[in-house]
Amino acid sequence: MQREAQALVDAWAQTFNTGGVADLARFYAPDARIVPPGRSTLVGAEAVCAFFADIRAQGFRDYAVDLGDVFAKDASLVASGRWALRGPDGGGPQLYQGNWLNVLAQGPTGWLIAVHMWN
Repeated sequence: MQREAQALVDAWAQTFNTGGVADLARFYAPDARIVPPGRSTLVGAEAVCAFFADIRAQGFRDYAVDLGDVFAKDASLVASGRWALRGPDGGGPQLYQGNWLNVLAQGPTGWLIAVHMWN
């Protein structure tokens, strides 16, 4: 469990950091939800990719993730940890950080993100 979740979050971070936001869709279930802080829930791979494309366009970079906990719940995995990201703040890059949580569902080729939320 831990190894599969770690591989998924590492590959997600690498894809975001290289600017491949359209490629992020491969990490999500077709009906995936993301729950950004202070915003409405977005549903589906297209909405997910558009959201992260906007984040990149605003100048956010250097996403790093630490996996803290993984456990099985019914047919899902629940993974959580800490994240950090550099982004604009007027005078230069600022470090933003917080907690994240993913609910993973088994897809045809492995685990996919069904719910992705962070603060």
